[in-house]
Amino acid sequence: MDAERWWPPFVELAAIAWIALFVVDLAVGADLLVVSGRTEKAIRGALQWLLVVFLLDLALLYRWSDSGPAEFVRSNWLLVLTAVPWFRPFRLLRAGRSIRALRILTGSRRIGSLLAKLRRKCRSLWRRLRD
Repeated sequence: MDAERWWPPFVELAAIAWIALFVVDLAVGADLLVVSGRTEKAIRGALQWLLVVFLLDLALLYRWSDSGPAEFVRSNWLLVLTAVPWFRPFRLLRAGRSIRALRILTGSRRIGSLLAKLRRKCRSLWRRLRD
């Protein structure tokens, strides 16, 4: 099935986006970062939509598996746990899929330049926070 090939990298990108948005949301909540109310609302909305993506991912992985519900949960307990977004970083530890997703990202010139800009912006923000 074609979706089985493109879905995992998409979910990995969603996980990276969720982590970035979650960190920004935490920074806003701790008054380390100031954003408009509209932006804050958009961030929280995006986090909620990404939760839907993670739950859909879990449902698709179950559907694509050949096991029953109890066996699926028993053999994929980390996947089930990482459907809860706060545990999502643990899923990125599955290096094979993460590295593959990053290779796809950096292979694209647009995404590669976007990641370079994002890296520079993060460094700039970090310097401002330290000073």
